[in-house]
Amino acid sequence: MRVSAEPLVLHPDQLSAITVSPGVTLKELTGRSAPDTAKSDLNSVALFHLEPGRASAWSYNKIGEESFFILKGHGMIWTGNYSQAVKAGSFILVPPSTVRSIRAAQNESLEFYAITSPAWSKEDDVLTSAPEGAPQ
Repeated sequence: MRVSAEPLVLHPDQLSAITVSPGVTLKELTGRSAPDTAKSDLNSVALFHLEPGRASAWSYNKIGEESFFILKGHGMIWTGNYSQAVKAGSFILVPPSTVRSIRAAQNESLEFYAITSPAWSKEDDVLTSAPEGAPQ
C-alpha cells in the first residue's frame, strides 16, 4: 500500500496492458495489482480497451461498487438481461452483486475507466454466465 504523502501522477502509456480475454485489455493505474508506487486497498482504477464487438466477462462483485466512465466509443452495458446504450462521456454506477457485462459496438472500440471501491480483488469478483435473454 502506498504510504507517501506526495501526489502520484500516472499515465496509462507508462503501464503494460494485461489481456483479460480476446479483444479485452486493461491497464491498472492503482489498486491491489498496480505498480508498487500505486498500490491501494481503498480503490482501484483500470483503463479498459475493448475491440469492436468484444465484451467484458459476465461477473459481479460481492462487495465492491464499480463506476465506469466511458472515454471513447459506443457500446452497451448489460445488467442482468437489461441493456442501456453508452457513449463517450457516459457514467455508469454498478452496485455490488449486480451481474453485468459491457460490450463495444460492432464497428468501433470502446475505452473506459473502471473504478472499484474497495479495490478490485480476485476474491470479490465472481464470474458467472449470461442471464437468460442477454448476449453470451
